[in-house]
Amino acid sequence: MRKRLAGYVVNFLMLAYLGIGVWVVMRTSIFWGVLYIVLIGLSFVVVAYAWCAKCPCRSGVCTHIWVGKITKFLPRRKPGKYTTGDWMGQVIYLLGLHLLPQYWLWQDKVLFALFWVLALATFLVGPLYACKGCPNKHCYVGQLRSVG
Repeated sequence: MRKRLAGYVVNFLMLAYLGIGVWVVMRTSIFWGVLYIVLIGLSFVVVAYAWCAKCPCRSGVCTHIWVGKITKFLPRRKPGKYTTGDWMGQVIYLLGLHLLPQYWLWQDKVLFALFWVLALATFLVGPLYACKGCPNKHCYVGQLRSVG
């Protein structure tokens, strides 16, 4: 799979499972649904700053496409090892985006399964295809690509 195509696939898969999460939450609670949408938006900015702003690929060859574009609006950061704060940005992302909708997803087993199948597919396609050849030697996702 070509890197750019893989980047689009990763974006599609991510939007699909997050869309499922938003839909499931929104159909029960507008308040929690809007809160989840806000959390999604904030999480992507946090991840873009904490993680992607340090990536040497952000200058236009980012295969994650729109996350690389977000970093152009954020303060520049020097590429290098990730700090505890950078890791916390990832934790916020992973916990917020993936755990918040679980209460509502658990009530619909089919959507629960679909959410997690799409999420896992996203986390496999990213490192195995989209990240191949990325020069960011400090990125944990890049370390996973050596598996494939």
